[in-house]
Amino acid sequence: MVKLGGKMRSSDYLKKMRECEAMGILESMNIKKLTAKDAMIKPVFVYSDDGADKILKKLKREDTNVCIVVTKDKKFVGEISDEDLIKLFLHQVKYEPITKLLGIGYRRAFLYKTADELTNKHKSTVNRDTPINKVIKLVHAEGFQYIPVLNKDRKVIGVVTPSSLLDLLEKN
Repeated sequence: MVKLGGKMRSSDYLKKMRECEAMGILESMNIKKLTAKDAMIKPVFVYSDDGADKILKKLKREDTNVCIVVTKDKKFVGEISDEDLIKLFLHQVKYEPITKLLGIGYRRAFLYKTADELTNKHKSTVNRDTPINKVIKLVHAEGFQYIPVLNKDRKVIGVVTPSSLLDLLEKN
């Protein structure tokens, strides 16, 4: 509690009262707390050694903008998004002479890369019991398109996306 000159500010007092009221409602009505498990959806996986062609086909076939990169035993490595691929093509436009001059050859350097080489390492993950408020903060603060949900063995069991959060909040 914040006190000024021995007295609590009214805004702090109201905040504390709302917290106490919310806890009372939660306990008295036996309301379930929402967690990452409630908002997670099935991820689209690619393996670390998958080639670029396979990644492109999977992004298109699954109509998604992110693939989760995992090891053969489903342990989390990172992600590859369509935005990452566009950045790679932009790099080629800038630094490869044929691509720069002729406007062709974008796939040439890209074709020889594996998922492991294209992966973005993801710093934020959650587990299935992470409170939904924390997940929402991560999506907002970090600007992620998704948050991987991992089990205790660091295996991916789902992802939470902004749209899956909105679906959950609409239902509850």
